[in-house]
Amino acid sequence: MDGARSVWEDLADFAVRLSGAATVEDVLRALTDHGLRILGSAGCGLVTRAEDGGWELVLATSFGDELRSRFAYEAHDSPLPACRAAREGRTFLVPDRPAARAVHPRMADVVDVTGRARWALLPLTAGEETYGSLAVSWEAPAPFGPDEETLLGVFAAHCAPSLHRVLSQDRQDRATALVVGLARELQRGVVSRLPAVAGLDLGVSYRPVRAGASIGGDWYDVLTRARGDLLLAIGDVAGHDARAAAAMTRLRTMLRGLAWDSDDGPARLLDRLDAVATALEPGTLATAVLATARVEADGALEVRWANAGHPPPLVRHPGGRLEVLRDGAGDDLLLGVDASQARTEHRRVLPPGSLLALVTDGVVEDRERDLEQALVTFGRALEDPHRTGVQDLCDRLAEVRAEPGRGDVLDDDRTILLVGVGHRTTAAGAAHPPLPARAEAVASSRVVLLPCAPESSGAARRAVRRLALDDGWDEDTVEVAALLVSELVTNAVLHGRSDVGLQVASSADRLLVEVSDDNDRVPEVLPADPDALSGRGLQLVDLAASAWGCRPGEGPEGTGKVVWFTLDRAAPRP
Repeated sequence: MDGARSVWEDLADFAVRLSGAATVEDVLRALTDHGLRILGSAGCGLVTRAEDGGWELVLATSFGDELRSRFAYEAHDSPLPACRAAREGRTFLVPDRPAARAVHPRMADVVDVTGRARWALLPLTAGEETYGSLAVSWEAPAPFGPDEETLLGVFAAHCAPSLHRVLSQDRQDRATALVVGLARELQRGVVSRLPAVAGLDLGVSYRPVRAGASIGGDWYDVLTRARGDLLLAIGDVAGHDARAAAAMTRLRTMLRGLAWDSDDGPARLLDRLDAVATALEPGTLATAVLATARVEADGALEVRWANAGHPPPLVRHPGGRLEVLRDGAGDDLLLGVDASQARTEHRRVLPPGSLLALVTDGVVEDRERDLEQALVTFGRALEDPHRTGVQDLCDRLAEVRAEPGRGDVLDDDRTILLVGVGHRTTAAGAAHPPLPARAEAVASSRVVLLPCAPESSGAARRAVRRLALDDGWDEDTVEVAALLVSELVTNAVLHGRSDVGLQVASSADRLLVEVSDDNDRVPEVLPADPDALSGRGLQLVDLAASAWGCRPGEGPEGTGKVVWFTLDRAAPRP
């Protein structure tokens, strides 16, 4: 014995390596590093099912661009033997070009394109399901002997379960990513972007109780109505499950439709909402506070509100005095109990320096104290809104538990909506990179939603070039902008699974490009490393842009991020 390993021992080691594969790339690497040597072949590839039912070619070795372009995708009923092997569960052995042509003329085209005359097309079967095929090729023609046929069959049998496992996991990951993406889109539709209102500073914190959930039973809304006043709403639908979240979205949508072009005050709006919800969403129980607000000439805020069984609003007056906004005997019935009962409207004028707080019961519930005491306890954490940004205050308050000793465990959704009165700032997240303040100063703009795919960087470059050239930017600046947006979009595609938002705006002297995604990680410029394979994107942005930065995205709690850069004109247009 010379100690040489047999092909079957090599095959056993190959099977062990496959068993540890976590991705399709791992399977391809095992095929390239070990499988080709075991089979004595020149190349191999995998044919797997496409999402539309057709077949996709995944190559473990390079066959050149022509093969990829002509055979990367095949219809479900393709006559190619690799597709027939996957579809019919049959093995096709093609010893030479005449045999390839006899199988189908297109198989002869494969031989001509690759320069490989001999092929084995082997079905990949797991259980009773044939889900793909393995294509193995050799350069020289030769017949297949019985021992080789046995080896090929065993080899494919070893590949099949590992590839099936990683493909199933990949499908599951994609499905999960799709569900997460849909949840985030639903979340964005449910959670309002706070409007910019002169004289007010707005902040919000929205935290569902379920770990990983994007929405819960809590809801809020802030919108400027057609008549010009501000509508503030906060509420809680009973329950924490998917039905509660769905009912919450419908309730909020109904309120928006009722309130947008209406002159009704908050009490009348709550009565109308209760009637509609009772008719269309029977069995839904919800609490709510609805308020309308208008900034007066002296900077004070006139607030009118009505309460349907919800924790009442809280005001921190200038100087620190706290007031729980209750008028009369108490709050009216929650929604869904008795739609015939009319609700009561209340009014206050809050002087500049006041802070209005609307919260859900998850923020102030306390088993040791009644609601009034819990509200006051929460109110003591309200700082002077002139000393801190309202959104920063809101974020800090979101971390405070009303009940001591409970740790970080949430047992109810928690929503906080704050309104600072008499502020020059506006809404949370409204800060943007330095562009002219007047909207008419922006000559042109464009918004594009790009898929999370490598080709999106090219689409982003084209969009930036088109807008910048149309708006008279010089070629050098346009090319710099195209290069930088390509780097940012590539980063967004590599590090996230969401669609990528692109916004381009051109003014008389400045070009602004913003790239948004759902990854919360803030980018950083790494030290220059000439041997590094990545990390140069932000170095280019930092070097070439007039200014750049990153801000939280527009989802709740700053979901995602927006990375932006600007380029200045050398000579502003007249």
